[in-house]
Amino acid sequence: MFVFAPLFFAHQFLEVRGWTLSGLAALGFLGVSCVVYIINDVRDAREDRLHPVKRQRPLASGEIPVAQALLLAGVIVVVAAWILAQLPYPCTVIALLYVALNLCYTLWLKHIAIIDVFFIASYYVLRVLMGCYALAVTISPWIILTTFLLALFLGFGKRYHEMGFEEYARQKLNLQHYNRNLLDRLMTICGGAALITYAIYTAEISRETGRIELVYTTAFVAFGLFRYLQSIYVYHQGGEPETIIFKDKWQLANIVAWLMVTLWILF
Repeated sequence: MFVFAPLFFAHQFLEVRGWTLSGLAALGFLGVSCVVYIINDVRDAREDRLHPVKRQRPLASGEIPVAQALLLAGVIVVVAAWILAQLPYPCTVIALLYVALNLCYTLWLKHIAIIDVFFIASYYVLRVLMGCYALAVTISPWIILTTFLLALFLGFGKRYHEMGFEEYARQKLNLQHYNRNLLDRLMTICGGAALITYAIYTAEISRETGRIELVYTTAFVAFGLFRYLQSIYVYHQGGEPETIIFKDKWQLANIVAWLMVTLWILF
């Protein structure tokens, strides 16, 4: 979804060539990220067995042998390399940067509180940039900043959820330097900042296009943030943000409504 964002925000939503390039970029990034996740799961299998949800992952549960997983990773590398070769070369640079940052994260920086979530958030910015370079377009820095702050918000929410599993938290060096009061404040700052930067982005686009109504789509973003906080604090969820978003009918309805209203205003 993040790789496809520039297709939307650069107003190429109706162009077939844009969809083709964005689709290739998304597949290429999916391949690279799959390989990274396989490597991470191989390294983290012992810790994941202490987590009530992560213990069900194929490697942590023993459902798939390590050798088989690494063989799959090798195949995906070949396919992803071929896909990236069909795109402008900066897309390959972005993919390699993603791998390099992940290696730094996996080997060292995942153990440092706050820095760990900053690195995770940067991966989502790289996804947006991947879509930009695939289409050879530039988009507003405000939407880049919104992406980064939103990813920080989701990342700190995930850490808040993980703090609830004491045995798992004791095994994670980074979690030993968080507490729920700190994470409360970090989520408040990042969520509020993401909402403000999105509002500024819509104001900027409204000025450029004359579509002042776009500013009102900020209400959908506010609802999404508030609903996610409700999931964390009331329903005690948050370990898997994508699961919360796509299994919550209100979040899904909100996303669809935001997309339809925004497209109607712009196009």
